[in-house]
Amino acid sequence: MKEIKRILVGIDIFAKSNNVLKRAITVARENNATLFVVYAVDTPWLSIPSYFGSEDVQVDLKGIKKKIEKKIQVLNNKDEVPYIIIIKEGSPHDILSYEAKLLKVDMMIIGANTTGKKNVLGSTAEKMVHRSRLPVLIVKNAVKDTYKNIVAPTDFQTQSKQSILLAKILFKSATIKPVHSFETIYLEGPYTTMGQDMTPYNEAAKVCAKRDIKKLTKNLSIEKGKVLDGTLNNKKALVSYINKGTFDLTVIGSAGLHAHLGSMASSIIRDSKTDVLVFVP
Repeated sequence: MKEIKRILVGIDIFAKSNNVLKRAITVARENNATLFVVYAVDTPWLSIPSYFGSEDVQVDLKGIKKKIEKKIQVLNNKDEVPYIIIIKEGSPHDILSYEAKLLKVDMMIIGANTTGKKNVLGSTAEKMVHRSRLPVLIVKNAVKDTYKNIVAPTDFQTQSKQSILLAKILFKSATIKPVHSFETIYLEGPYTTMGQDMTPYNEAAKVCAKRDIKKLTKNLSIEKGKVLDGTLNNKKALVSYINKGTFDLTVIGSAGLHAHLGSMASSIIRDSKTDVLVFVP
């Protein structure tokens, strides 16, 4: 798998951008990568040439760049990480997508939201996660250290395995724990065949899941995995397991270019308390 050497970082004017910058610098330092820090000035239509006699609103791009430069200098001890600051006017999503393609970056780092509300992705993060051609790291939390304890929900498909391999490349000192949740089948109600017992099927499904996760951990050389009984709600079981644990990052796989994330992945991105790395092949 390709090493990560060029990272695009999308920031905004809010204080939470410090978390994004700090995490980006930490990741870049671990991987000897270069950062491309992009700030998109989302100019409202009322500030674009007025036909009603009002003066145009001028955006102080140089002033914004100086402020960003000052933030980075404080966080980037001894100038260990090379970086370039890019400021453009336009839609954040469009600017980030354009610059990512132009600069041929390997991954993107963005903040989860700017509202301060829990379980809410900002509109830019939402769009980038669902439409990105690249792996996207969503930063939700303050940065205390490099990632140490990673959880990787898996369905044993290729993109899930690749997401774990990416995490191994990016975060070499971290522990990665794969987890799989299977739904228990219950048959009841007026149309259920009397005496039909699904216990053998459920036990067989559990045995197969344990076999598959053991094979996965062996093939990828990672620690012992976990199989959850999702009962009737896999999404709830997985999110609960993630949030009750001591994990600092969740890694999930996407189906690829232009493919919408499944409901499971979307729930994890939205509801997990950890930062989230979304792998796109």
